[in-house]
Amino acid sequence: MAQFIKIKKANVNITSADSDIVIGGVISVTQGTLVGVGNANNVAIQTSGGATYLLTVTGEAEAWTKDIQKALTANPGGVLSIVQPSSAEKVTVCLIA
Repeated sequence: MAQFIKIKKANVNITSADSDIVIGGVISVTQGTLVGVGNANNVAIQTSGGATYLLTVTGEAEAWTKDIQKALTANPGGVLSIVQPSSAEKVTVCLIA
């Protein structure tokens, strides 16, 4: 599994985001929130450091979840994998808890 994933700025539509989103130590990627699995608008990414990234990708959470999972496993032992979204929907919110 890759050590880091990167979501390119071109796939992010957040006014305050001026760069790519890079997340390290990913241990799980699920569609929905940690409380409400299956939500069509969110992807929850948990890290080994205990952080949870909640991405909002309205109506396309299933596709984004699969794309992030594919990026993580496409480069076994690799340092960085870039998420190639199959959906045109961009990340509009990124919350970190």
